Amino acid sequence: MSVRIKIAQTAEELNDVFRLRYRVYVEGEGVLKGDPSKKSGTVSDRFDALPPVGNIIAYCDREPVGTMRINLDAGVGLPPDDIFDSSDYQERITEEWLRDHDSPPSFGSAGMLAIHPDWRNRRDVIRALLKMGAGMGRMWGGTHVITTPSAKTASMYARMGFEPLSDELWVETIGDHVQPMAASFEDFYNWTFGDLIESRKFLEIFANRFQRVILGSGETLFQEGDAGHEAYIIDTGAIRISRTSGEEAGEYTLATLGRGDMFGELSLIDAKPRSAHATALTNVELIALDRADFHGGLEEQPGLVQDMFEFLAARIRRADEFIAALMADLRGSKIYRMIHALEDIKSSATPDAKRPGVLLAKVGLVEFARDAGVSEQEAREYLEAQKKKQAVEYTDRRIRFLAKALTQ
Repeated sequence: MSVRIKIAQTAEELNDVFRLRYRVYVEGEGVLKGDPSKKSGTVSDRFDALPPVGNIIAYCDREPVGTMRINLDAGVGLPPDDIFDSSDYQERITEEWLRDHDSPPSFGSAGMLAIHPDWRNRRDVIRALLKMGAGMGRMWGGTHVITTPSAKTASMYARMGFEPLSDELWVETIGDHVQPMAASFEDFYNWTFGDLIESRKFLEIFANRFQRVILGSGETLFQEGDAGHEAYIIDTGAIRISRTSGEEAGEYTLATLGRGDMFGELSLIDAKPRSAHATALTNVELIALDRADFHGGLEEQPGLVQDMFEFLAARIRRADEFIAALMADLRGSKIYRMIHALEDIKSSATPDAKRPGVLLAKVGLVEFARDAGVSEQEAREYLEAQKKKQAVEYTDRRIRFLAKALTQ
């Protein structure tokens, strides 16, 4: 089942964040029970109200399955300060930073990671939450991130570039061992987006507006004809883009896309239906941008409008070139030629005076075969297939097009 990861913005989404924390920390792990503020089935603290703060939440359908929080220090400290004194680290980083910069570094934190008990083994969800956090911190201008995760998850943070600041600590108020760790937001961000070079500027501009979507192998992201409102960049996995080609031919593949590839970008500009299917060939993680967020981001940064539309125009040009090449290949096939020859004949047909709703073309089998560049036998077999589908009737001198649309 697909998972969508987003920044909690509504009161309902924030309540889902606080309730999930309670379920994981208090009910599941038996920690934080001694804190008198945890009485209402929710877990929150003052840092949830001190900007800049972002609570990220993952949903499977409408069920919250994971959450974490990103804070930036606005002069009142960070959540890890209640557990670990990171002043030595911050002083050292500040001294090093000011050697090459005119302004001091900006410290942030990543914490309150809570994963639904049924989703504990879904490391892809945890990684996606952290990737969202990396984008937010970078967008806010954060330079370094400090965290005090449970010692049980420290190895995962280490793989993302975090380094320990001390030995493990037992925290009585939490009832767990924690591991103080830190990383630069640049390293954290590069771990997230490092090799997505082509879309890097796009990602940076909208970093705090993206959502993430996780699909399992074989799941459908959207179908041809669906309303389109998002564009996607593939973070991990592969997506098949395909179109329907009639009952007999089934679907044909337009493209197989992998990491870094972008698709669906026309939905950022207009609200037309999807022109193809998108299906996960493997487990997939996507970076998604909604049309409303795209336009909202450009309104906030009007100087970037030209850059963004040049970026999209270049992508659409490449897509047009790809489609032209694909159509050139298709034109070489007999089925393509017969489809379009029959469509051309239909376009010149006139209403049948004796049969309402039927179009009549004074063109027969021989002319159709000639127009399509195929043998009469091949033309007859194709027309017979259309006849069985109640799309046409034909004789050696006439072709009638019935109310049902032509199929391929």
